[in-house]
Amino acid sequence: MKNKNKKRKLFKQPWQYKEGFIISIILFILGIAVSFITGGNPISIPAFPTNLILIVIYTLLLVAIYYFEKESSLVKWFSKIPAAITSTILITFLAGLLGFIPQILQKPLNPDIYYILGFTHLTTSWMFALGYLFFVTTLGFATVKMFMPFRRKKLGTILSHLGLYIIIITSFAGNGDLIRAQTGLYMNKPANDTITDYDYAVNQKMYKTPFKLKLNKFDMKEYNPKIVLVNNKTSELLDGNNKMPYYAEENTSGEFKNWKITVKKFFPYSLPTDSLISNFQPKDQFPAIPSAFVEISNIKTNKQITKGWITCGNSKKLAKYTGLHRMNIPNINRYEKYLTTEDGSSYYFAMLTPEHKEYSSEVTAIMPDGKEIDFTLKVNEPKKIAGWNIYQLGYNEDYGRWSNYSVLEVNKDPWLPFVYFGIFVLMAGAFYIFWLGRKFSKD
Repeated sequence: MKNKNKKRKLFKQPWQYKEGFIISIILFILGIAVSFITGGNPISIPAFPTNLILIVIYTLLLVAIYYFEKESSLVKWFSKIPAAITSTILITFLAGLLGFIPQILQKPLNPDIYYILGFTHLTTSWMFALGYLFFVTTLGFATVKMFMPFRRKKLGTILSHLGLYIIIITSFAGNGDLIRAQTGLYMNKPANDTITDYDYAVNQKMYKTPFKLKLNKFDMKEYNPKIVLVNNKTSELLDGNNKMPYYAEENTSGEFKNWKITVKKFFPYSLPTDSLISNFQPKDQFPAIPSAFVEISNIKTNKQITKGWITCGNSKKLAKYTGLHRMNIPNINRYEKYLTTEDGSSYYFAMLTPEHKEYSSEVTAIMPDGKEIDFTLKVNEPKKIAGWNIYQLGYNEDYGRWSNYSVLEVNKDPWLPFVYFGIFVLMAGAFYIFWLGRKFSKD
């Protein structure tokens, strides 16, 4: 009885969860220390064929170690549940930090302590590399263990472990060959095949695509601008009395506190007709701005208080009104003439800058043989050409829908098919376990 109640000493075989958590903490601290010693320099993942060679060597090494040393207590522990769970918790913790700590893509000229310790570039830090190595080692040993000896009953579990191993190891190694760069295409300019990696401002990389891209047209669709009531003292933006946003639209009205605002005229794109901004006329050309002629009345008495034009302006036209613009009405945009509630609070109506509904680019890809491929790019609707993915990324925000250029992201991940293959193997294992495996067990 005494022997059974006696506490097991740490790191005395067989190892359990305590040892796994201690190893995780040691690796975490060691990663921080190495990052500090190296000045926070990010780890550079090798490209093909070095990454492929390392994968093959590492995998064969796991197989050889397990084959010759499978009776070793250390090898047994690495292939069991305590090691798998603690390594998973470590890598999950590190991944969780990504959601709480803002990450930066480029090394600053004067790195702060957080960058030097690796916290602001976690995916290329030593702590993440060591945590990943711990996780992939436990997964690799567990996978090899399933194969030795091979049993048909274990096929589903084998495929699940093998699929996950392929996904984890190829997705990480593939970062060495991943190209993610940008290009700016100008209207009426020659086709371009140069893309630039902007991840590191000091050391930008230039790439050439096997095709040239030419911008034919940029287009943007916008929602009607919102009209809000603004507290003059706190700058708080208030929606209508029903708490729903009120969008400017001709012959519609909304109620805000004690007032009713009615849009008599609305121009999504217009320009003022005089320097006093006392009137607007529709004009669909740069630098046109939204405008609305409104009437404001008291809800209780239905008596009109004032009327006039409001606009949100833009960076090129009426810049001082950008974002929020007090009603451009005599006697309303003076502090003593604000709309006032019974408690003495003062307010004014304002128009917000329109929100984008969607924007797109009409692009032509010119292939090496001279063949032209025309396509339209929208946000989250990429186009794949010759193994390259092309995304709509940005535009000239100063010009809005009249932008004279479009910013595209062009990327290529040659390892992605291997990741998909791993997912297929993982799904096959799951299918076997839930369907064929269940049938096999009954037999």
